[in-house]
Amino acid sequence: MASIYIVGQWGPEAAERCYGPFVTATTAQAQDVEAKIFLMMDAVYLMKKGIAEKIKAPGFPPLPDLIDSFLDAGGKIEICSNSANFRGLTEKDFRDKRIQIAGAAAMINDVLKHDKVMFF
Repeated sequence: MASIYIVGQWGPEAAERCYGPFVTATTAQAQDVEAKIFLMMDAVYLMKKGIAEKIKAPGFPPLPDLIDSFLDAGGKIEICSNSANFRGLTEKDFRDKRIQIAGAAAMINDVLKHDKVMFF
């Protein structure tokens, strides 16, 4: 099975841009491509309880629906440990218990083992 590793960097300040990782990941899953998302910088805010519900962009489905669809289909979301610490976020702040914190070493390992890497 093909795989894709998606790195998201945009947060609530850029509604349209923050959809990129989730639209791409759910589309990949629909095409039988394994997808994993790593969020860093302001994108970590997207996993904070209540934040995704406030983000709207014309032409896109609700962001919480995309996130839940991705996770329910077996997708994995990791949050950059430094970005989370910088913003005072811990796993208890996240919208779903399946979302985990990971460091730079985990990101590098994932980049090396996936077929393709995309940055948003």
